[in-house]
Amino acid sequence: MMKLDPIYIVTSTNDNYAKPLGVMLNSLLENTADKSRIKIFIIDGNISPDNKQKLRNVVNKFNVKTTFLKVDNSLFKGFQDRGHVSKECYYRVVIPNLLNKNIRKALYLDCDTIVKDDISKLWSTNLDGYYLAAGEKAFRGKPSKNSLKHHKNSNRFNSGVLLINLEKWRKSNMSKKVLQYIKNYPKPIGDQAALNTVIQDKWLKLDPKWNYTTDHLILLPKVKPAIVHYTRSKKPWNHGHPLQNAYFKYLRTTSWK
Repeated sequence: MMKLDPIYIVTSTNDNYAKPLGVMLNSLLENTADKSRIKIFIIDGNISPDNKQKLRNVVNKFNVKTTFLKVDNSLFKGFQDRGHVSKECYYRVVIPNLLNKNIRKALYLDCDTIVKDDISKLWSTNLDGYYLAAGEKAFRGKPSKNSLKHHKNSNRFNSGVLLINLEKWRKSNMSKKVLQYIKNYPKPIGDQAALNTVIQDKWLKLDPKWNYTTDHLILLPKVKPAIVHYTRSKKPWNHGHPLQNAYFKYLRTTSWK
């Protein structure tokens, strides 16, 4: 029998989101049939030793390996936190530079997601010709002029779930281009706007079930989510959320229960 390729999962967190990250990883591994394929990388935003051990506990019970990655924070000098978007969100821009060059594809997942289906189904997406695959950003009503000023059209992706073509990304030095755009922009700008601007139409649109955001609840209420993404400021752990039951289901079997 031919051995299937590893599935490289990358995420990032600081202490504030370590608990949701543990819940997300728990949900991902619970729902993956062949757990031996999963390799997890966590970009470390100064996570405490206690929270690191709790994250290891989540992953170890599935006999999966976790690697913590350090990033050079000087790359993000002058970048500002924006509301509930922390500096750690910019880390996803440099993922291709942090992983070994023989890793050609990686799946980035935000901490505030829950995986409800086998992630190998998403991993099998063909990325030929694209920098990444992502879910289209859901707009309630028409996109504002402000939200579109960086883009040629209204097609934008949400950067919380990114299946990245590392090989194509590295060849184009995309990380440097995105970081430079953020640094040169006269006002604070998030990674999502910068990624959309620089990549433009060289991304593949995923089925919305693979990044089912809070806005999709209104726009696409009949979709059965494969990945729930708790976007906006209301989260299951603070102000509640209509899909919070999934979060608490996977929280119960973590070290944070």
